[in-house]
Amino acid sequence: MPHLAHAPPERVLAPYRGDATAVVTSVMHNSEMNVTAAGTFDQAQSTPPEDLIFEIGSITKVFTALLLSLLVEEGKIDASRPINALAKELSDVPSWITPRALATHTSGLPRIHVPLWKAMIFSLPEDPYATFSRGDLLAWFNRHKGSRRPRRIRHAYSNLGFGLLGEAIAISEGKPFQELLTEKVIAPLGLVDTASKLTMSQQARFMQPFNTKDKPVTPWTFQAIAGAGCLRSTARDLGHFSKAVMGALVNPVSPLDRAICRSAEPVLGLGPRGITEPVAQCLGWLSIKVNANAPRMLFHNGGTAGSTSSLYICPTKNAAVTILSNRGVAAGLWSSIQLQWSKPDQAINDLFAAMD
Repeated sequence: MPHLAHAPPERVLAPYRGDATAVVTSVMHNSEMNVTAAGTFDQAQSTPPEDLIFEIGSITKVFTALLLSLLVEEGKIDASRPINALAKELSDVPSWITPRALATHTSGLPRIHVPLWKAMIFSLPEDPYATFSRGDLLAWFNRHKGSRRPRRIRHAYSNLGFGLLGEAIAISEGKPFQELLTEKVIAPLGLVDTASKLTMSQQARFMQPFNTKDKPVTPWTFQAIAGAGCLRSTARDLGHFSKAVMGALVNPVSPLDRAICRSAEPVLGLGPRGITEPVAQCLGWLSIKVNANAPRMLFHNGGTAGSTSSLYICPTKNAAVTILSNRGVAAGLWSSIQLQWSKPDQAINDLFAAMD
């Protein structure tokens, strides 16, 4: 495997590390990929680190938004029409909610399907989305039927929104979300280890999730919120995905290439200056420009109770960085603060800037 001199700095990787856990990092530049690994691998010792499977949590949203973009490209969905127009089962969804609003976190929906105060007081179950079915999702909107449109809808991250987007697409197309995602996005991209449900051989390569106290925790499973976080993947697959994204942005040939371009276009600036803001929301992706002279990066991360991941793509440099860990950084207050203090966006930008 070609060796690249570039790697994420230790201050970025430190929060991902734990006594019982592992970190796999992939740096791709000009189609060459360098993978490094450190930590505890146990039964997976004989597996190349690039083929170890991790939960990737909310990086799933990038794939869900790409599926939406492809269906828009194929003329099957109008992203600007109310989502309740897709099927009669969705009639209770408020008319101001569109596929684009869901894919850009501007639907006005809450972050999760239970009130945050209730989640904080009573705590969520170990596998918080496992039993939330399509029927539960439709019932949630039925209970909130007739609610008034918020006077001002702000950008607000919503797992519930992306869950609705995935289920609405599935209802419209008449196939389960995960099956549809594999058929139209994952398989055509040549990804072989990106899935929500693993085969027996894949399960043998799956990295058991741990919390920040080095205790094993239950991997998350999904029904109606699958579009928000159901996928597991490898550094190798995410490297292939990054390569496909960069290739499509340079020379879009197929409908899937054009969908990739559509999904990567900034839609909403997260600040008063519109899409010229340093951080802009695309369909799924965030577009980040850390300073006036820096190239834009596409970014998404993911966190479950026991896994943490990040994916950066810099089309200008033809480069990408993937970080995968089976440690639940986002679920631990101190480790989450450490990750923020490490200023990962600036550090990854500096890494890209050093590439020829």
